[in-house]
Amino acid sequence: MEEEIKKYQKYIYISNKINPFIEEICNEKKVSLLTRFINEYNLEHFLQSELKNLNNIEYLIIDYNAIKNNTKENDIVTALSRIRRMYDIRIIFIMEGATKGNILLGRLFNLGIYNIISATNDVLFKEELRKTLTEKGMSFANAVKYQLDKNVFAINNNTNVIKETYVKVKQAVTVGVCSTERHLGATTQAINITKYLSGLLNIKVCYIENNNHNSIIEIYNTSNKEEATYYQESGKIEYEGIEMFMKSNIGEIMNNNYDFYIFDFGSMEEMNDSDINNFLTKDIKFVVSGTKSWELRNLFEAFEKIGNDKSVNFIFNFTQKEKRNFFKDNMGEYKENTFFSNYIEDPFIVGNKIYWERIFNPFILNSNIEEVNKKKNWFNIIKRKDKNK
Repeated sequence: MEEEIKKYQKYIYISNKINPFIEEICNEKKVSLLTRFINEYNLEHFLQSELKNLNNIEYLIIDYNAIKNNTKENDIVTALSRIRRMYDIRIIFIMEGATKGNILLGRLFNLGIYNIISATNDVLFKEELRKTLTEKGMSFANAVKYQLDKNVFAINNNTNVIKETYVKVKQAVTVGVCSTERHLGATTQAINITKYLSGLLNIKVCYIENNNHNSIIEIYNTSNKEEATYYQESGKIEYEGIEMFMKSNIGEIMNNNYDFYIFDFGSMEEMNDSDINNFLTKDIKFVVSGTKSWELRNLFEAFEKIGNDKSVNFIFNFTQKEKRNFFKDNMGEYKENTFFSNYIEDPFIVGNKIYWERIFNPFILNSNIEEVNKKKNWFNIIKRKDKNK
């Protein structure tokens, strides 16, 4: 009976070009195309002239590329807000390549629009679209990464938006994390790094489980399914605002235009020579170890495996504070690359921010944006200073 009802669901999509993926997935989901509008539009004028009545339509799919050149951000928000008040319709908004900190998506999130597609990879695009067409669609948890930070953004009727954002120095930065032996916290540190970077505005990051532990599947299986989403075709799991992949499709993942790719190699005990060489090709490298007497043998073996690469960072877990300086002094050429981790009970809560800021600072630039309020006689000019100065 449910399938019979779904055959009569209808959608309209607005795009600057025909999108075969939209039509393919909607057809797969038994959602019928009523009208496609292929051009560039002013959204406000378009709604007044072409879409005067959206009754009896279940889905309105809007590609940002079709409206970005002719519609101001405030007008987009106003138009979509009006649609939500007037019609019982699901709005699906496409903005390929969008990242955390996107002002427009943050404002749409605040309206309660959670069905947002940002994937640039074809496989992920299809999977995200499928998710928007399910009975409940995307949830708060799927879209919370776009939520505006009240400490960074100032939005009201009289002021423009003030934001602090970041740009990457390198096109794509690869990060390798491994441990000298199992159960020393490589996965915890890798996820924690991902969580830290995902909190930077305008930075897109993913975690890749580049080992055979299947930890992220366990995370999904034991999580509240309202808070986690599994895209089976691509092996992606979204949880706690970060995107995590299994290693089965590295090529597809690397084509998805992330700024940072965090590779979790597991332990060196499990890595063959090819894995070690792969690890050493990464732009930033972390080896997680312990400092107990029975853990030092594997640490010495790690020195041999990494050879002459002095750019490797070492993170030590569970080291008593009074012994840290002594141990660091004995790290020789790696002294400045030696860090002692705080206890991280939950890898999805950033626990080593002071270290991550220092290590990743050379790979991102803090950009200033200065905005003048619309009513100068009411407010002063607001300026955010570059933290790097």
